[in-house]
Amino acid sequence: MPLTTVGAAYIASRQGTGVADAFEPQLARSSSGDGFQSGDYSLGLFHHDASEASIELLRHPALQEGAAGSLLCLLDCADPNGRVHRAELCHKAREAEPSKPVIAQYALRSAKAMGPEWALKHDVLPRVLAFLRYLELEYTGLHGLFLTHSSLQSGFDSDILTAALPDRSVEGPDTNAFMVLEYEAAAELAQTLEQPSLASVLTEKAERLRSLMETLLWVEDATGGRYVALRWQHGVGSLEAERVGARDPDGRVRPFESWVSLLPLYAGIPSAKRAERLIEKLIDPAGYWGPSGVRTAPANDIYFQQAPRVMLYDAKKNGRGPVSNWSGPVWVLSNYYLAAGLARYGWADRARELSLTTARLLARGLERQGALFECYNDAGVGLWPRAGTFISWNVLALTMLDSWAR
Repeated sequence: MPLTTVGAAYIASRQGTGVADAFEPQLARSSSGDGFQSGDYSLGLFHHDASEASIELLRHPALQEGAAGSLLCLLDCADPNGRVHRAELCHKAREAEPSKPVIAQYALRSAKAMGPEWALKHDVLPRVLAFLRYLELEYTGLHGLFLTHSSLQSGFDSDILTAALPDRSVEGPDTNAFMVLEYEAAAELAQTLEQPSLASVLTEKAERLRSLMETLLWVEDATGGRYVALRWQHGVGSLEAERVGARDPDGRVRPFESWVSLLPLYAGIPSAKRAERLIEKLIDPAGYWGPSGVRTAPANDIYFQQAPRVMLYDAKKNGRGPVSNWSGPVWVLSNYYLAAGLARYGWADRARELSLTTARLLARGLERQGALFECYNDAGVGLWPRAGTFISWNVLALTMLDSWAR
């Protein structure tokens, strides 16, 4: 995000080159002290935004040092137990919650851009391994899959598979797909740094987790195939009863679904046959495949809605408040992930179509509303922020054009 006037004044005061007196009342208020009133994230470093934006930024030599430097900031601020925080401010850890599993992937692409010497100089691999070990110790669920800390930590704030459920209670397809990618990225980084034995161990972990996802999370019914989320419950005798969902009138659990039910495509989890079933669901215009891109919930689902923001209870704030809406609006990030999944499984035409749709969405939004937005509705209207602009992982639209639209 571009640095705001308030943010610039605060940083200048910290550096001893300016004063922030005029902004002290605003900075001191808990409701605005971090500057997040209207989508202003200029004072914050968010792990997911930094990691996924780096997919594009690291392709440009002039931006490589800054993009890789953000990774080092996150690693430098990690706790002794290896926990990388999901967000940092310039003077404190924004959240005690951990980063989602994207750090090894971020490290690998940074090392590819900066060179193995850079990775060795900054002890990148040991710190990545400490983060993965932390997740293994603290976030392994009772089915053997990895737990999502919360819907906010996942980055998909209102996603139906985790939103409003207790912290560390859901083993979802998104977190576990990213963990597979984390193990694979760490393995490749280890191989690059001439540690083949370590690379082999990490590859085995990726394969074991991939197999667990296929065994426990895959569901196929009359509506097609998808991956679901699980919540372990004492005394429940069947896996089906532990799926995150709602009970039908006959008492059976109907698993919830959202775009993260399709996300394993990005990690290459499903077999070719299962991928075809997922993609059939993805490209259905009555469900996910909308005129502005992939809807984050299918339009024919009871929970679908494309409001600018939605309200969720936040235990830390002891009240309800607006969070990002991942229950229907179109996001560039999910468009990118699923375009990559389409391309991975040989659906090049659909990946190209989604890439062009995404670029047009941003271009028309700039023309109509004069800004870029976090998310959009089917009509292409930007929904958030109310003021300012949002860049971050929107730069992935460029990656999509270069990768799949030529």
